[in-house]
Parts: sequence; C-alpha cells; structure tokens
Amino acid sequence: MKLFGKNFLLLFLLWSLISSGQEKVVIFSINDMHSRIDNFSKIKPLIDKEKRMGNKVFFVSAGDIFSGNPVVDNYSEKGFPIIDLLNRTGLDISVIGNHEFDYGQSILSDRIAQANFPFICANFSGGRGELSNVKGYEIIEKDGFSIAYIGAVETGNFGRYPLTHPKKVKGLFFTNPIKVFEDYEMINENPHIDLVVALTHLGKSGDEKILENFNYIDLVIGGHSNHIYGKRYENGYMIMSGKNLEMISKTTMSVYEGKIIDFLFEKIDLSNEGLVKDQNIELLIQKYKDSPSLYKKIGYSSVNHTKGETGCFYTKAIRETTNVDIVIQNNGGIRNNLKKGIIRPIDIYTIDPFGNGLDNFLITPAELNFFLKKYGKRYYISSRLNIEKKNNGEIKFYRNGREIGEDEKISFAMNDYISNTHSMYLPEPLYSYPSTTAEYLIKFLNNHIGEKLNFENCSNF
Repeated sequence: MKLFGKNFLLLFLLWSLISSGQEKVVIFSINDMHSRIDNFSKIKPLIDKEKRMGNKVFFVSAGDIFSGNPVVDNYSEKGFPIIDLLNRTGLDISVIGNHEFDYGQSILSDRIAQANFPFICANFSGGRGELSNVKGYEIIEKDGFSIAYIGAVETGNFGRYPLTHPKKVKGLFFTNPIKVFEDYEMINENPHIDLVVALTHLGKSGDEKILENFNYIDLVIGGHSNHIYGKRYENGYMIMSGKNLEMISKTTMSVYEGKIIDFLFEKIDLSNEGLVKDQNIELLIQKYKDSPSLYKKIGYSSVNHTKGETGCFYTKAIRETTNVDIVIQNNGGIRNNLKKGIIRPIDIYTIDPFGNGLDNFLITPAELNFFLKKYGKRYYISSRLNIEKKNNGEIKFYRNGREIGEDEKISFAMNDYISNTHSMYLPEPLYSYPSTTAEYLIKFLNNHIGEKLNFENCSNF
C-alpha cells in the first residue's frame, strides 16, 4: 500500500508538472467558402468569446475563399467583399486555393494587397505584384505561442496546374504539392516554433499523404474535397470543415513541449439562428447584397430542373445565341440547377459562376469524334444536326437527312475552359466570343421574355 501511495504521488507530481507546462490552443478553421457571405456575422462573436476565456486563438482558412457567389464575383472590385469580411473577422492566414486564380492574377494580387492577413503557398512561383511576395510558410504568434503554417495547392489539371482556367495561371510555375514539404523539414528544429501546421488545399487524400510521409507535421488543416472531420491519422492530426461557410470548426488542443497531447474537434453549424451575430458585420453583409441588377426578372421556369435538364437549357441557350451547329458543356461547369419560378441574373451566375469565355470551331466529323473521345468526361450537348451514336462510341452527324461528309465542317462551340485544357486535341479556334457564357445565357432569356422554360425529360447523352 505504501508503494502504491508513492507511485500515485509520483504520477500526480508528473502530471502536475506536465499540466503546468501545457498550452491550451484553439484553432477556428474554414475552407472552400466560395464567396458565401451570409454567415460571416456569426463568426466574430465565437472567436471573441474564446479570446475572452484567455485561450490562444487562431483563425485560419484552407483556401477557395473566392468564386461561387454572384454578389462577390460581380462586385466592382471582384472578390473584395470576402477580403473585407475576413479582415473584420480577424483571419490570421489563408492558403491559396485553386479558385483563388479564377479572377485572374492581377485581381488576385490586388486582393492580397488589401488583406490584413498573409496568403501562403509553397509550391508555386512566377507571380507578379503581390503574388511575387507570397511565401511558402508564415509563423503566426499569439501570446507567446507560435505556429508555423506551410501552404500548398493542388495541381490536378493538365500540365500540373491547379483546377482553374489555364489562361488564369499562364506564366506561373507549380511543383508537386506533397514533395514540396521536404523543403521545410528543418523548420521543426526552430526552438521558437511550438507547432507545425500544413495549411493545404489538396483534398483528403493529399493531406493523408503529408502525414504519412512527414513526421514533423503536427496537424494538417485542409480544403478542396469538402469533407468534414477532425481526427488522428498516422503521425498527426487532420481537419477539414465542409464547404460554403455552412460551418466553422473549432479545434481545442493541449500542447506540451511541441506535442499535441489532447485534441477536441467541434463542428459549429453556422445556420443555427441561435448563434450571436455581430450587428456591424451583419449590416455590411446586407449592404453588399443590395445589388438590384442581380435580382431583376429575366425569365420564368415552369418546373424544377435536374442537373441534366439544366445542361439541356444551358447548351440550347448557348447554341441558339451563337447560331452554331453543336454546343457542349462540361458537367462540372454547371454548379446549380434551374429552379421553378422567376429567373434572375443571380440565378444564372449561380449556375455558371466561373466567368468563362466561349470558343467557336469549324471542325470535321472525324476531328470532333477524336476530341470527344479524348475529352472522356461527362458533358451535355445541344445540336441542330441529327446525331447517331454507334455502339463503338463513334458519332455520326446528319444535316437534312444526309450524313455529313468527312471533308465537311461543323460549327462547334464550348466554354474556353474546356478548349484550353484540351487544346492538344483540337484545331485552332475560328473565333472567341466577346462575352462570357453566363452573359449569353442571360441574352437567351432576354430573347425569350414571356416564355415559360421547361426542359423536363430532355435528351442528352
């Protein structure tokens, strides 16, 4: 009994010693918000409350803060409302996501200049303006506790580029986003750094690879694949917090001598009306949303359309407006469905948020078949030609009942994201249209004012 008592006392003293050296750290994180602003007023009170409790509080973003909300995407300074709201909410740091490039490098540079927080990305170079000043990592310190954040963005597009329009990243150079962490292993030897965090926009599988390969990473805060989790994996911990600012995660950790010894992940649903709002931020949100031109009536849909039926609307509208034989649209380029009721510009920009251009080709049947085979992804199509798909996948094209000959040309249009990412399988464009695809959709609706759109059970392969 005496021995047990001594052992208990030793354990108690050891635990007391560890407890006295522990640091309690709270990290709030978001990812893939895609310009959604409605819930911003609920974030600041959460962070302020945690700070009043005396904890060391960090607020971080794992990328894709831009692109996806017409209010922000069509603001006079594209994307600025997000930067303004993140500044006011107290964001500490963000990694650059693939959709940060959607507005173009010049606009991204301007937004970085307006931010009160740093952007990081270790696996790209070649930018101008503020992009040239983006570092691979930053150290953020709160009340004597320092976290080194190392950033990386995915490179899943052709030519090892991020998944954005190829024109928007022209002149930039991207390297392997996993391998780049080899360059930062020495950071763990810095005695002034308490934790090392990979702040990534790679998706769940990429984050897992980081923890599998790099023991010096304590925590990965990720984005891109829109998962929700906070868990231990291999040599460290990993977090992801959904999408569209539907939630914010709160991770509470106890850290002792540079190691996480206690980890609690909490999901906070930002749609909860019981959460306190910052009234100044709420008023600012309403001010940004006050854009009458986005809400005027331009059409009417008599039914709720599925995504495939929305694809029918999309391709027919582009084909009729541009007067070509065939239009295709990639499945991933349609981000919302055409809903029953009044159609407004904001609805069209929600369906087609990317600001893509439109290319026209004069192409032979063989060239078109070659491209569609190499493209190999799901697409929607509208054609004023008759189309027959053979069992071998080849498509025959008929005009006025006669098969189009091998030397004849078909006029063919598609958004310039597809044509640029697959340019090696296409001839040179005959023409690039002056407006965006969304603007042509709006033009189609203005040409059909008074009609009720209905694309139920449309044919699309």
